[in-house]
Amino acid sequence: MKKTVYILFLVFQLICLSGYAIDNQDSLALREELKSLEKLSDESMEEGDYEKLEGYVFRKLEISYALKDSLLSAKFMFQLANVFANTLRSAEALTYFHKSLKICQKFNDSSFLGDIYSKLGLIYAETHVYDMALEYLKKYLEIAKSRGDYEAEVSAELTIAMVKGELYEEKNDTVSLLEALKKCEEVFPKLSRSGYDFMNFCINVPNMYIKGMEFSDETRAKYFLEKADEIYCAGLPLTKQSQIFYIYMFQTKIALFCAKGNFVEAKRSLDAFKRDSETTNYIYVNAACTYYKAVKDYPAILKYTSELRKITNLNFSSDMCAKYERNQQQTNYENTIANYEKQAKERDFIFKEESRRAAIQNRWLLGIAFFAGVIVLIVVFQFVSSSRVNKSLKKTNEDIRFRNAKLQELQDRILQQTEEIKSQNSVIEAQRNDLQQINEHLISSLKYAQRIQRAAVPSQEMMADIFPENLVYWQPRDIVSGDFYWAAQDSSRKYLITADCTGHGVPGALLSMLGISVINDTFSVINSQMTAAGILDILKDKFVESWSKGQGNIEDGIDMALIVVDKNTGLLQYAGAKRPLIMVRGNEITQYKPDKLCIGYNIRKEHKKFTNHVIETCKGDMFYAFSDGIPDQFGGDDGKTKFGQRVVEELLANISDLPMGIQTSAIKANVQNWMNYNGLKVSQLDDQLLLGVKI
Repeated sequence: MKKTVYILFLVFQLICLSGYAIDNQDSLALREELKSLEKLSDESMEEGDYEKLEGYVFRKLEISYALKDSLLSAKFMFQLANVFANTLRSAEALTYFHKSLKICQKFNDSSFLGDIYSKLGLIYAETHVYDMALEYLKKYLEIAKSRGDYEAEVSAELTIAMVKGELYEEKNDTVSLLEALKKCEEVFPKLSRSGYDFMNFCINVPNMYIKGMEFSDETRAKYFLEKADEIYCAGLPLTKQSQIFYIYMFQTKIALFCAKGNFVEAKRSLDAFKRDSETTNYIYVNAACTYYKAVKDYPAILKYTSELRKITNLNFSSDMCAKYERNQQQTNYENTIANYEKQAKERDFIFKEESRRAAIQNRWLLGIAFFAGVIVLIVVFQFVSSSRVNKSLKKTNEDIRFRNAKLQELQDRILQQTEEIKSQNSVIEAQRNDLQQINEHLISSLKYAQRIQRAAVPSQEMMADIFPENLVYWQPRDIVSGDFYWAAQDSSRKYLITADCTGHGVPGALLSMLGISVINDTFSVINSQMTAAGILDILKDKFVESWSKGQGNIEDGIDMALIVVDKNTGLLQYAGAKRPLIMVRGNEITQYKPDKLCIGYNIRKEHKKFTNHVIETCKGDMFYAFSDGIPDQFGGDDGKTKFGQRVVEELLANISDLPMGIQTSAIKANVQNWMNYNGLKVSQLDDQLLLGVKI
């Protein structure tokens, strides 16, 4: 009897442990699949097949979720972000780098954190968000110093110097660019001649030296060219070992040929280069832009610049400033999708937990039932004549039936919940797809409308032909703009219009196209004797006439500043419809006030005429006109203060003697800094437009 009971006890233990053995077996199978996927991933990386590599990494990420290994998930998110970065999908790369970072910060893995900070810095640098790039690279440098990792410290210092060089190169900050180059020269001897950082140095730093030649005298320019050639030649041996390094060095090669004036060899190299992948196509377009800018082939510059924007999605810099500066509609859309996904994951988690508990309970009940059945058989066999045993057996059977009924009830409830979750997931997926299609359609339509609107205003070449020294700062709020500008010239005079239509976005853009049409119609009939005020009077009448063709008078219109410059006498005429004209002569600023009329229907002022201002100009005088978008923009220390007319005038007075490109950068930097409140981006309230011309 004792031996029988002992055997039954062992059988019961085996039944209880069977469930855990099954789970452990599933875990081992998943880890075996991971090993296989790691091998396939390495092969795809060597072949440069990023499409296959992406599929393998996604599968590895799914397995890590199934294994509930957070650190392993962070590792595969990091790998997936690298795939997106190598295929020029910066937005997806940033998303997964940040997800990986969030997990690693919980584990405080300094080595892994350093790698993520380094990659984030490089991605932000590639998308021209330099402040974010430098912030993450400095964190990478701090980790390297704390770990005593000399190679990582040198790598971080080098990358920071190169990013600063690119930043100062974009801002035309000559002094800071030279400091960055000096730092690169200090770090260069410390680099290993076979590492990734040395390759990166040989690709990027020669281009910094070539850019520095534009701001240097003959002696320094010659030195910079020699240094660029020296670093390029130092990297040439590695091109035989790495095909991808050879591809990236090609752009540097074309830049050096152009800097040396060897345009024939540069063109021959371009023609021989194979564009057989996304990466090689990107490198070729970059190199082509460099070459055609050097030979001043403007049609080709426009062609390849446009192609480069399509490849690199340069609008991503403003969308990404991003992840932190999205408009409210996009934010609401993403929050809605995130809530749907969160609810779906919570329901899926509940379903899996209930299923797991039900499975465990089933195994336990089956084991208990089996054990109880064996005991009943033994008891019946040995004590068949005992009424006490019969009662116990009856009670045991009733308990088993009760448990089976409860188990069946639980299974029915789980199946019902499963069907409900599936139905809700289908609804969520359909809503998500509808929202995504609507958003994509709206964005696509607005971008196409933007192309139409930009085609209607003067091109940069046309502006340079009419006013050789000019600046245009144009920042629409919602892709298309209610602000626009217009310029033209005839045999004796030059004309420039700065216009601000009622509203912004699509309504403002429609009104701006009507305004451009009315302006073109008006200037086809004016003569050289008409004053600026007379032209505005005609524009107002024609605009009102265009509106009157509809149903009633619409109290929308255009605020406008018009200047007319006589080519022979140098006299400048100005007339303004609610928009002033600013003149800066030396360090003195003069404001010419507009009339309180708009180009449109003016209640109680239908017959009032515009005032004509005549100004005797001097060589070097700067004239500025702008919409109300910059003065009315909120920001500052509290995020609630307007930029204001006085601050605009002070800014223009301070920058008026600088080159036009630097003036444009200064205006952009001041406006963007004003809109940053404690590190947060204040929403842009209206379209922003500022034009300037030098006499």
